[in-house]
Amino acid sequence: MPFLNPGGHDFIGANLDGWGILQMVFAIVYTLVLLVLCALLWKQRNHPIIRMRKIPMAIAAVLVLHVYLVIVLIVYPLNGYFPCNAEFWIMSIYLPIGVGLFQAQNQQLLLISRGQQVLLTQDVYKPLPSGKTRWQYYRNKFIIWCKSSKEQDAFEGFIALGMLVQVRNNHLRDMAMYRLTSAASFSVHS
Repeated sequence: MPFLNPGGHDFIGANLDGWGILQMVFAIVYTLVLLVLCALLWKQRNHPIIRMRKIPMAIAAVLVLHVYLVIVLIVYPLNGYFPCNAEFWIMSIYLPIGVGLFQAQNQQLLLISRGQQVLLTQDVYKPLPSGKTRWQYYRNKFIIWCKSSKEQDAFEGFIALGMLVQVRNNHLRDMAMYRLTSAASFSVHS
């Protein structure tokens, strides 16, 4: 038995040669490690360092991108059990959504960093002047927090809109291609 199927995708049966088995084992092991790490992260989500990072969004982004990775890894071993346009459809849906979620989560970290820099430049951690009360101190901190959270909500909204436009454009393109290919009568064996 050769190490690789010389025919590639011959659509006869599963490619369970050395490369196909290696890809399946890697996908299974990587999935198990990722799920264990996601569970550990979820369990520690109330830790002060992790709490500010929107863990559900981060885990969703990683899992959506992981689904795409697993599909890419098992294409060769499955050897055509699902059509090539199904892989393209999965790529055009899962990849933009995963990248969009990841970008929204990273944007939230950037806003937290900017907010901390603002706190360092302002006088909120210095002793209160004699005319200011604790109420004014906490009111100023709350105003700074509101500004950063509204900006985060705006970024998340724009990213969600971009993901929606991307998925809609992919759907329109797929429908147009389907109409073109079904309207044309091509003979495969002519």
